[in-house]
Amino acid sequence: MVRNLGRKRLLALLNLVGVALGVAVYLAIQIANQSANQSFAAGVDLVAGKAHLEARGKVPDALYPALAATPGVSAATPLLEGVLPLPDHPGEYLRLLGVDVFSNSPFSTYVLGGFRVERWLSGPGQIAVSEAFAERMGLKPGDTFTVLAASRPQTVTVAFLMQPEKGRGGAERFAIMDLGWAQELLGRQGQLTSIQFLLQNPLEPDATAAALRAQLPADATVDPPRQRSRQLEEMVGAFQLNLTALSLVSLLVGMFLIYNTVLASVARHRREIGILRAIGASRREVSLLFLGEALLFGCVGTVLGMVGGILLSRELVGAVSQTVSSLYVLTRIASISIDPWHLAVAGVLGVGSVLIAAWNPAREAARMPPLEALAPGGYAELPSPRKDASWLAAGAGSLGLAALSAWVALGWNIGWLGFACAFFVLFGFACFARAATVVVAWLAGVLTFSGRPVLVRLAGQGLRRSLRRNAVTVGALAAAIAMMVAVSVMIFSFRNSLEAWLDRTVMADLYIAPASNEVIGLQDVLPPGAVEWARAQPGVRCTNTFREMPVLVAGERALLSVVERGCTTLPLPFTGGRVEEKMARFMAPGAVAVTESFARRFGLGAGDELLLPTPAGERRFHIAGVFRDYTRDAGVIQIDRAEFDRHWADPGINSLSISIHPGADAAGIGDAFRHHFREHGLYTAYPNAALRARIMTIFDQTFAVTSVLRIIAVLVAAVGVFLSVTTAVMEREREIGILRAMGASPGQVRGLFLAEAGLTGLAASGLGLLCGGVLAWVLTGVLNRVFFGWSIDISYPWLLLAATPLWIVPVALVAAWMPGWFAARRPASEAVRTE
Repeated sequence: MVRNLGRKRLLALLNLVGVALGVAVYLAIQIANQSANQSFAAGVDLVAGKAHLEARGKVPDALYPALAATPGVSAATPLLEGVLPLPDHPGEYLRLLGVDVFSNSPFSTYVLGGFRVERWLSGPGQIAVSEAFAERMGLKPGDTFTVLAASRPQTVTVAFLMQPEKGRGGAERFAIMDLGWAQELLGRQGQLTSIQFLLQNPLEPDATAAALRAQLPADATVDPPRQRSRQLEEMVGAFQLNLTALSLVSLLVGMFLIYNTVLASVARHRREIGILRAIGASRREVSLLFLGEALLFGCVGTVLGMVGGILLSRELVGAVSQTVSSLYVLTRIASISIDPWHLAVAGVLGVGSVLIAAWNPAREAARMPPLEALAPGGYAELPSPRKDASWLAAGAGSLGLAALSAWVALGWNIGWLGFACAFFVLFGFACFARAATVVVAWLAGVLTFSGRPVLVRLAGQGLRRSLRRNAVTVGALAAAIAMMVAVSVMIFSFRNSLEAWLDRTVMADLYIAPASNEVIGLQDVLPPGAVEWARAQPGVRCTNTFREMPVLVAGERALLSVVERGCTTLPLPFTGGRVEEKMARFMAPGAVAVTESFARRFGLGAGDELLLPTPAGERRFHIAGVFRDYTRDAGVIQIDRAEFDRHWADPGINSLSISIHPGADAAGIGDAFRHHFREHGLYTAYPNAALRARIMTIFDQTFAVTSVLRIIAVLVAAVGVFLSVTTAVMEREREIGILRAMGASPGQVRGLFLAEAGLTGLAASGLGLLCGGVLAWVLTGVLNRVFFGWSIDISYPWLLLAATPLWIVPVALVAAWMPGWFAARRPASEAVRTE
């Protein structure tokens, strides 16, 4: 077998590439996910790696002495966290940690090189940055650089370089500053974001935690630091799971590729199989020959895939980082993290999938009677209505299981059943591949009667004679097409739903926000007087304001969206009808509205009560309705500004939207705002069209990873067509010789196999389009609802779908060109020597 592979280098290379691609995509996704989780953990570890408990929230620093003196606390230190964008380096930022050096020593997880306390406290702007960050930015102690703090450009000085303690993960984008100077820099005097605690008895923290909670504001939390890292991982878990599922599709298509390869090898070695069996080789020995060939592909391809996965992860990690930052939490993955466990799993999946794919062809080779194997000519599969009916029944049963899985997944919110539903749909339509091949072969015979199309008729007969092999090729290519179609329909539907949602929510002419929020999210606020100034400008008709802040619901993090609806006349996009009635309830005192993702996550809906922590204690709110929202999948609660002001003393706003009178200049108002408030900081002013374009750019970035995966799946399946035609050439060597002896030209022989490949592509296109249409509903209506809670109105890009056969069939023809060329070159005398 090894000697033979040396003679068939192209076939061996294609198989190695197929296995390697499947393993590489799976491993790259796992590495990207792991790197994101490590990035979260490194940030949490640097802030609170040694603490037993941490109090988080808006904590007045005046509470620190009393909290530090709480019974059971052995040490405490206050912290202030913030994010500093770097205006001279677009997209870059630093996470700032304000610390008290006099109480922080027992908690410190980093080392400051050459630290001197007098330099640390000598004046504002003294900052310590990581050695990795300094090296990347070309900074050294004494250098200065510009940051955006509270939306204002400010200069800071590199006082010291820091590095994490041995054994702790690095956090390149972290910086340390004295607590007092950090409060001044960020404009948050008297505020803390957390207080870290070491306990006298770490194994029994409950009593101490309860005593600390009793002294803190109602909206603050007391938990072990590791819980925060775990919550972040859970937040992005659904996104990561979906990526993993998509990555396995490439591995599945690679299995079809190996199946066809071993099948081709069986056809190529029929005579050798007959000789081995005739001289006493057992069926088990013959089977092990072909399993050994597959194992060789699997081992070498898996090793290549691991190397490729590490390289590919460096490209995918950026796309994953962008999506996580857009939808969940600000993060920048500085370096990839490779877990040996993921390498081991990738190895098992790569080798295991190859052996599974090779099992049936190897078994059939072992069961081939010696006399049949030694007989000249190719193998023709006899018509078997019973077998056809069995496959149709299996397909119908699989689709029935898909429907059952969807019903249970939606009814009980069981995520893994959504993937089971998708699998049953793919498997069900794969079972119809045999019938699809028969139908296309029959049409080729019915629709061609004379002249040159007779080649198509012969191709249809060849397709039918090798139905078992061709059905697998059709099924593999159809599966890849189905995934491509399903993802395309999902993205198209999502885009249309998003645009319809934007028509109801992004209606103002101008949107103004702190420039720093472009990088750090909705954290900085507009200066005092911004709203009053805007309302006083000529040409301004009305304004809306928006604020977003984290809140705790049943101990889990959600987002509170505060909206002042000065301009908006349209109601929220409530689900379930009675929109005007729900809007009236929402505007009444004591009411909020929640997004679909929030309702899914917390099991709450219209008419339920929601308990929210406020600075004055927990307050109960009535849920007026559930509305569509595509900004966050973690869950958003919307509250009217007037109702918010009754419970929270927080006048800050993150953004301001302005509607103008006809003829007024929106861009001019934006420029005037930036000029008027230039001493307060830097601000962005987006006209309506520019903001919509930015939102759609973020949308496209979110689905960049899925585009890579579906392209790879189609490429692997196209290789399957090449192998299928190559096998057909080997099986029908005698038939080719007879045709050539009867006068068929090389071009006609080549055309015969191109026609067969074209029919294969046509059958796969039809089956793939049908399967993709159903699978698209699973992705949008089941998986999307179960994991993210968003309602997406499914819509089909009919022109794109109709064009699918127009490029799939040419891809199949290109894949078949080389095998057809080799078939046309075979001398007729060699093929008919045994006649």
